[in-house]
Amino acid sequence: MQMRLITLKVSCVMAMAMAGCSSSSGDKSGAAVDPAMPGGMVPVGPGGTTPMAGGPGTAGAPATMTPVTPAAGAGGAPAVMMGAGGAAAPDMTAPIADIRGTGVCADLHTTFPGDKACLPPPAAGEGMQIHIGPTSYTDMAVLAPWLVKPGQEDSVCVNFHTPNGEKVYYQTYQLSGREGTHHIFNTMYMNQLADGVYQACLDMGTGTTPNLGELPGAPKAYMPRTTVAPENADLGRSVPPKVAGQAGMHYFNFGDKNLLREFWLNLYFIDASKVKQEPNRVRGMGGFGWSFAPIKMSPTPQVFKYTCPVPSDGRIIGLLGHYHSHGRRFTAWVRHASGVRDKVFESFDYAEAQAFPYDTITTNPTFSASAAGATTGILNVKAGDALDWECEVLNDDQAGGLRYTNEVKTGEMCNLWGESIGPNISCTLL
Repeated sequence: MQMRLITLKVSCVMAMAMAGCSSSSGDKSGAAVDPAMPGGMVPVGPGGTTPMAGGPGTAGAPATMTPVTPAAGAGGAPAVMMGAGGAAAPDMTAPIADIRGTGVCADLHTTFPGDKACLPPPAAGEGMQIHIGPTSYTDMAVLAPWLVKPGQEDSVCVNFHTPNGEKVYYQTYQLSGREGTHHIFNTMYMNQLADGVYQACLDMGTGTTPNLGELPGAPKAYMPRTTVAPENADLGRSVPPKVAGQAGMHYFNFGDKNLLREFWLNLYFIDASKVKQEPNRVRGMGGFGWSFAPIKMSPTPQVFKYTCPVPSDGRIIGLLGHYHSHGRRFTAWVRHASGVRDKVFESFDYAEAQAFPYDTITTNPTFSASAAGATTGILNVKAGDALDWECEVLNDDQAGGLRYTNEVKTGEMCNLWGESIGPNISCTLL
């Protein structure tokens, strides 16, 4: 059975191809407000079931909500909305407060860990919110497919459409997921996708399926909103109107209580007239060869090295390293055409994935023998340079070897992500 997405009658006002690389190793009706939902949040989407590839056998429609105007006395903003125009632009050089669990989210009280992960939507005129999760926290028929049971780990994809009625640009974002979030990919597609349907993922970040680009994702449960450096003031990332997307959600539960697969994503707008450049995604996918030649058990760490060319001049505005529990270290360099290498990124803890910006207002932690660090300042690159990175992996307990899979404890990855201005740096490597 294909699931349907209930669309409320609404009042809505406006408010990262592979390069050459190498490696060295809707039905319309009303919807009731669930008493456990934050005040004013109106869930959209009925229950219903459909086979889920790579995950639970049934799924209820996600709470990717149509923008709504709350009824009088609803006590808060809707969970997915677009702000009205005319609001003053915020000062993006000032410190940004953590808003998790505030506003309408203060009313969220469920039996699941992580209620404080809830993000209230942006203020009117400031942006829009996408919420992927159940439409009820008390109806077990709806909740079932969103549960991550003790010992369970999987990656599933959920279809959605963005709520904007016209093309918008965003400059910053904030993403917050409940406990158990390992990573989230949000990809925009030209395909016609049925809202609320769990289906086989069209693309798991490899960039091999034609798409319209990515919406912000996360390598961990919380990605805070960051300040905008002066040199990035004219950067914007576009979102087509009502564009179809998939949320690729990797969750795990190593505890003894049910967790809930759910996240909130706030996109904060920039006026289109101010946008002069759109960043490119840096995509360095390392370790695909482990799918057919797993990392063998060894009493000592093994180092796997990768490189991806920089095809044109520009600058890198941010990097992060993504790996799993057997990873002991992740290091990245810019290798210049002269052969000289500058270390620019390093981390040591997979559970606390680091994302470091390279700009004029951020002082990154200096390098050390055990703590994450990065260079500070603008990171320029030129055609003929390359991004090199490596992962130090210790497989001391998996007799069958570590394959390139999403499983945190029984699989590994060595992926370098980021954004750039100018060059399109993209490689999928063995």
